[in-house]
Amino acid sequence: MKSSASTATALILIMLLLVVAAGFVFLFQAELRFRDQLRDLSAENDELVAAQAAGELELTSSQATRDATIDALATAESNVFLLEGQLVESQQANDELATQVDELAGAMATAEAEVQTSPPVARIVTPTDKALLPLGQPVQVVLVASDDQGLSNLVFRIDGQRFASYAIDGDKLYARTLNWNPPATEGDHTLSVSATNINDVTSAEHSVTVTVRDTEARNADIRAEVEANVSELRGLEPLASITPVVLTRDELRDRFQAEFFTDYSPEEARRDVLAFSAFDFMPRDYDLFQAQLDLHSEGVLGFYDPETAEFVVVSDGALLDPAAQWTHAHEFVHALQDQHYNLDALSDESLDSERRAAIRALAEGEAELVQYLYLFEGDYFSQQEIAAIVNAQGGADREFLESFPPILIKDLSFPYSSGVDYVLELFQEGGFEAIDAAWRNPPLTTEQILHPDRYSSGDEPQIVALAPLTDTLGAGWALIDEDILGEFYLREYLDQQLTAAAATRVSTGWGGDRYAVYWNEAEEALFMVLRLAWDTAEDAAEFAAAYPDYAGSLFDVDAPAAPGDGSQCWSGEDVICLFAEEMESFVVRAPDVATATRVMAAVRGSVP
Repeated sequence: MKSSASTATALILIMLLLVVAAGFVFLFQAELRFRDQLRDLSAENDELVAAQAAGELELTSSQATRDATIDALATAESNVFLLEGQLVESQQANDELATQVDELAGAMATAEAEVQTSPPVARIVTPTDKALLPLGQPVQVVLVASDDQGLSNLVFRIDGQRFASYAIDGDKLYARTLNWNPPATEGDHTLSVSATNINDVTSAEHSVTVTVRDTEARNADIRAEVEANVSELRGLEPLASITPVVLTRDELRDRFQAEFFTDYSPEEARRDVLAFSAFDFMPRDYDLFQAQLDLHSEGVLGFYDPETAEFVVVSDGALLDPAAQWTHAHEFVHALQDQHYNLDALSDESLDSERRAAIRALAEGEAELVQYLYLFEGDYFSQQEIAAIVNAQGGADREFLESFPPILIKDLSFPYSSGVDYVLELFQEGGFEAIDAAWRNPPLTTEQILHPDRYSSGDEPQIVALAPLTDTLGAGWALIDEDILGEFYLREYLDQQLTAAAATRVSTGWGGDRYAVYWNEAEEALFMVLRLAWDTAEDAAEFAAAYPDYAGSLFDVDAPAAPGDGSQCWSGEDVICLFAEEMESFVVRAPDVATATRVMAAVRGSVP
């Protein structure tokens, strides 16, 4: 059962009165006890007086009895005085409580009178004051009103003219949603609402002023200005007109999710989870499909699709603020890249993941560089707007990001963070001409992104191969993933158990690699082999010296086992074995040592 606000107040007042009444009862009972004790003491005093008289007659025979009687009489008189004082205090407390009751009764009467005459409250929840509304689109208006006595009527006005009136049957809280179609011309409008209660008392009128503008036409002008500025700053003119597809945030999110389900299935996500788990990046039961959907749907601002040359931007009807203009500058750089240098490689499945990651880092790194130059090097924003944009960049939900395995966040941020470092180094050496040259001869690996000097020196990755192992593993085993790990992923792999400095130092010697992951569904068993090629023998030795710390820390094992084939093995949930050669390293993960050593021999035997 629910209580209205006025009933709740009344109950509070009644409870206070009950507390006061309980105090009266307590004090009255104490007074009665005091009086009873006083009567008892008076009677005792009379007895003592009689005893005193008798004692005086017998004074000569019992001085000790007389002294005792005098002491008892003094004690009794003292008790009488004490009780009389307590009685006076009790009476004073009684008087004070009576005064408090009178005051509470007066307050109740005053409050009741105020409730009868107080006006209701009415508010316009949406749109808010000074809201900018798009031309030609209906506006949802939300009205609320409340009154402890009950409401009888709600009136909504636009520009002083009654737009709608609603009769209310005594509800204490009332909400109404309606649609308003603004005039087809730009202008300002005043919306107001008032409410009347059952006592025929009307509220003060609550008003908001809104502005109707052709925001999409104005946004088109803003986008054209941003694009012209970016073209001038970058030194590239668009080769064809670019007309963005404008979607609301909800429409963009819905579209992204629909395309996500088309391009990525739960079965593919399951295979990726197993591959990630082979390198300890996530547990084998992790819901990667939902995680990727959540991660990529959060805060979608827009995108450029090289496959369709489609430029999709968010617009919820408001004018593009400086932060949105800044984001548009970033995405427009991608359109210029695609028209001048072709971004098809980003989605070319014939390329290994390392090459696609390197090209994405080049693309995002350049867009980040132009975006920051646009913010700080031109006169496109005021200092106040720059401060607002910079402050807005710290708004990432850390708790949300920390709910994902770190590798997902690091993989997502790599093209931006490491990509801009790579592009910035090129830019400092040769300006945009150096970046143009990089597009004509793109980087090949994450190693070249992490070490731009290796890109400049032409340090290409070594080609590493692995023979098929399905027959060697036996029935039930299937290949679920084979690719290049690369320096970035190798560093992140080692960083899970080694210090960051050690992981970076060891992975810096990367020269090339190939890995393969197999899965046995019936036995729920996994097998992984990683073949690493190093730049120098010293790099190979450094990895061989550091990797035992990784495996030992992972499985909490002090010393590895030595099966006798030159490898070291660590046992935990499964088995990891390392075999080190002069210029190469082999890492195998298997259900048991026997499988690990048996397949390791086959892998090493197949290497030229």
